[in-house]
Amino acid sequence: MMLTARSVRAMFDAQARDMGLTFARAQAILAISRDEGMSQRQLAETLVIETPTLNRTLDGLEKLGFVERRADPKDKRVRQIFLTDHARANASEIETFVEALRAQLYEGLDADEVARARKTMERMQANLERMRGQ
Repeated sequence: MMLTARSVRAMFDAQARDMGLTFARAQAILAISRDEGMSQRQLAETLVIETPTLNRTLDGLEKLGFVERRADPKDKRVRQIFLTDHARANASEIETFVEALRAQLYEGLDADEVARARKTMERMQANLERMRGQ
């Protein structure tokens, strides 16, 4: 399972390099596009990563002109994350790229196999979260 995850990330990174993206950056952009204005803490929780890792990802996305961090008007200590016009213009290209890669990954699998695999992974994730809470 871990080998497959690493292989998927490596393939994604290699194919997305021309767009200036990595798997982590694309995940962040897609998460932000679903909930613009979320805090950095919320984004780290959504992506299930530590804050320092997220900061490196956001630094890279800022340099590429994909995101901007703004102070929350209600609490200046909190940084909210927004997509730039550049990112919005490229969001559909990123979605299309991700969907094409997913289609290649799922090639030869029927819908039931994919659904069972997804359900198994979700159950394993829930078990991990439960274990973390013990």
